[in-house]
Amino acid sequence: MKKIYRVLYTSLMIVWDLVSVCAAVALGLRLRFGFAGNVPKVHMDNTLSYILIIYAIVVISNLILTSYSSVWSYASTTEVLKQVLCSVLNLILVFIIFQFFPYEIPPELSVLFCSLVLSLSLIGRMSVRVFMYFKAKFSRIKSHGDMKRVLIYGAGQAGSHLSRRLIDNPAEKLLPIVFMDDDKGLWDYKINGIRVAGGIDDLEQIIKIEQIEEIIVAIPTAQKDFLKKLLIKSQELNCALRRYGSIDDVSIGDFNKAQIKDINLDELLRRDSVKLNMDVVKKFIEGKTVMVTGGVGSIGSEICRQVLGFGAKKLIIFDINENGLFDIDNELKKIYDTNRYELTLGSIRDERRLDELFKVYQPNIVFHAAAHKHVPMMEANPKEAIKNNVFGTINVAKSAIAHHAEKFILISTDKAVNPTNIMGASKRIAELCIQKLDNWGETELAAVRFGNVLGSNGSVVPFFKEQIKSGGPVTVTHPDMRRYFMTIPEAVQLVLEAGSMACGGEIFVLDMGEPVKIYDLACDLIRLSGYEPEKDIKVVFSGLRPGEKLFEEISLKGEDTTRTGNNKIYICKPMENDSEIFINKLNCLEQTLEDEDMIPMFMAVKAIVETFNHKNIQMV
Repeated sequence: MKKIYRVLYTSLMIVWDLVSVCAAVALGLRLRFGFAGNVPKVHMDNTLSYILIIYAIVVISNLILTSYSSVWSYASTTEVLKQVLCSVLNLILVFIIFQFFPYEIPPELSVLFCSLVLSLSLIGRMSVRVFMYFKAKFSRIKSHGDMKRVLIYGAGQAGSHLSRRLIDNPAEKLLPIVFMDDDKGLWDYKINGIRVAGGIDDLEQIIKIEQIEEIIVAIPTAQKDFLKKLLIKSQELNCALRRYGSIDDVSIGDFNKAQIKDINLDELLRRDSVKLNMDVVKKFIEGKTVMVTGGVGSIGSEICRQVLGFGAKKLIIFDINENGLFDIDNELKKIYDTNRYELTLGSIRDERRLDELFKVYQPNIVFHAAAHKHVPMMEANPKEAIKNNVFGTINVAKSAIAHHAEKFILISTDKAVNPTNIMGASKRIAELCIQKLDNWGETELAAVRFGNVLGSNGSVVPFFKEQIKSGGPVTVTHPDMRRYFMTIPEAVQLVLEAGSMACGGEIFVLDMGEPVKIYDLACDLIRLSGYEPEKDIKVVFSGLRPGEKLFEEISLKGEDTTRTGNNKIYICKPMENDSEIFINKLNCLEQTLEDEDMIPMFMAVKAIVETFNHKNIQMV
């Protein structure tokens, strides 16, 4: 239906241009030679030729400058300037073609023709804009009582665009009443007929005077501190808060695809985005066979999506979760040909299964995301953490080396640094294993270490949301607990670019900015849900869980950390230790898994990870 409407709309503009050219030629001749029938016969005889030539030029110039694709019901200065540019092009071409006529055509006649065409074409196009304006005004008057009174914070390009959109679309039921902006130079001016009333210090007064029901932030580059301040103020004033044109989905100055949407937690935790080197990553992935272990988890599934998007020849999704494989298949087959990916079921503890898959598919790149990651669960089942995260990782790495994969990238965690829990210790041992195995063959093995991932399965955010949904309280383990946070796309971008950089043995780390207090994160989520912390939803402290630390670190004291070409990605180079001693310690650890007593296993872990500080070791 939209396509048919678009064709009809364009056809009407082309027909209007024909009418404009006919009128411009007739009127131009009379303006030049007089209205008393003094137009020379040679011009009268060639009127049709003038019309056809000018009309052909007008259509061609509009097509070249894509003027026919403009939506004039929402026209702005850009569309008018484009039409003026078309007119200049028309004039140049008309001048050139008229030189080939066998008689002289006065140059002022060409100017008259093109000027009149411009004027008439703009009248036709702007009449659509005028019609839509009065139609919208009538609709607003008609449904005024049903519309929500809106304050637009930000009187720049985004704000101007938003106000026009709301004025022209009363169906959105949002009535822009007033602008606010921190730029004092804009105060008391009007934009699209709407006054700029002041800055954030005047917010409370303006909201009460104008009876504002909703604030829409129209500043794409708005910083997290400003958004948090506005969120708190709006909540105090019982006023809804949304935003328009965030930096993630809008190129500055182009707001055609921008949406009005709720402010999310990612934006309140925002730091400078990780800049992905698209060309390098595309070259790294395109045309390759890629295997992702743990491919249905939060990180693994996002790696799968981006790998297919970057043009992998074949994707092997490996996971023990059959329901997850079923779900990701249903998602991917809507977008990609099913020949481009394979769903493979199995465990990373099963060496024969891994060898079978590597033999069949011969992956060039392996992203190892399969792991047991929940700290309290692993504290209750410590041997499973070692079996899966250490020896499962060794199994996958050995298969990658045996079948000549180009690269193997381990997904690690900041909990591996000075670990106080068995999950973190198991990931640190996995990192050390990767660094030792890097010398075993041609495969380049590396690890990627990052903090907590927002919205991932089992993360604190979904847990808090469930507590808020049920009316609270929200449980935080300790008032001073802090964690590094990143979004799933950020995490995967790091994995992909690190993979392209890897030469073997490195641990890549993201500069994640300042750690976030979990208490502040809980309060932000409560506010984003429309409640006031401690008043509507209580926050209670439950105490540290087994194996938890107040603070996480991203690098060890002895690691040599250097910056890469991406100023948000660092490399921790391998720490020197004796390979034979390490292998002996690893063998001892494997033997302790057969022992019913847990203490020998914890002592074996401590022998490998000297900074491991666990309560079971402290008791020995």
